[in-house]
Amino acid sequence: MTVTVNALTEADRPRWTELWRGYLAFYETILPQEVYDHTWFRIMADESIHGLAARTDAGIVGITHFLYHAHGWTLAHACYLQDLFVDPAARGTGAGRALIEGVAVKAREHGADRLYWLTQQDNATARQLYDRLAKNRGYIKYDHPPL
Repeated sequence: MTVTVNALTEADRPRWTELWRGYLAFYETILPQEVYDHTWFRIMADESIHGLAARTDAGIVGITHFLYHAHGWTLAHACYLQDLFVDPAARGTGAGRALIEGVAVKAREHGADRLYWLTQQDNATARQLYDRLAKNRGYIKYDHPPL
């Protein structure tokens, strides 16, 4: 099965929504419709979030969102791969790897000097891929509400 990766387009909205819901369900998260709409707007129109799709002959089988930000340790931007999801029926096809490599190409084109992402510690399936592609530097993420 050949997997190609390219930018999400307006016509991709229905399948993106399905996959995005699958991703959020995995993380036991439910978002209001206005967040879906706003995220899609950001991907399509304001470019603060970028989106790629993994495509096969069967259509879109995976999505990823990423963004660039300033970093205090470098003159270049960093690229944060925020979300990555592959349809369970398409796992093992190389779609996840292709999406990560697609983001890496975009990061390089943008001039970013680092690409990173987070996942849950017990996400063993995804971590098998991540451990082959990247170095786990052992950081632990903390969330604190803004005051």
